[in-house]
Amino acid sequence: MTPLLLDLDGTLVDSKRDLARGVNLLLAEHNLPPLPVEIVVGFVGRGARSLIRRSLDHADPEGTVGRDENILRRFLGHYEQVMLETTIPFPGVMEGLTRLHDAGVPLAIVSNKPEGPTRSISDALGLTRYFGAILGGDSTPQKKPSAMPLERAALELAVPLASCVMVGDSDVDIQAAHAAGVPGIWCSWGGIHLDQPKAVDTIATSFIEVVEVGLNGPLKLTR
Repeated sequence: MTPLLLDLDGTLVDSKRDLARGVNLLLAEHNLPPLPVEIVVGFVGRGARSLIRRSLDHADPEGTVGRDENILRRFLGHYEQVMLETTIPFPGVMEGLTRLHDAGVPLAIVSNKPEGPTRSISDALGLTRYFGAILGGDSTPQKKPSAMPLERAALELAVPLASCVMVGDSDVDIQAAHAAGVPGIWCSWGGIHLDQPKAVDTIATSFIEVVEVGLNGPLKLTR
């Protein structure tokens, strides 16, 4: 068996529309025009602060709205009101997590979304019971692409980091994997990051392929 460290948005759950809704509620508060979903999701992956900064840079290039901690809190307040309107697990995720859990495969969520909403979404969608560790972007001093969240996840799972595989849909997931010295699986189904990152160790086109790695690994680092 191979311990799996899994990203949340774009890997386990389809959250594109709710993320965009949260951003656009913030923009509306400042009389800024809404951004299309495909624009907003292109800014997802490096945490809430980066998402808001990049969204505001796009919608408010003149800088009329501040980019301070208050604006981040305002976004999180809006997002927490809508984050479960349309967010659902991707096809095969619940069945796959059940197989992995029943087989005793150690599982962790390692997201760059703040831990609060990460846990709220996991709880609401019935994911939490499958995971021995759930980390958000503020759970450690550094977020992905740092290796630190992966190291913390392995510690909480009580498994050697070297035995783990990182699974995610963005370049920061693959970079974090390699920073930690472990293989990275890129998920092609998320619809958030459409371009394959460099130096992926393998590509998964469905969650069942991830399940097979967890059950039958190990996956070798090829870089």
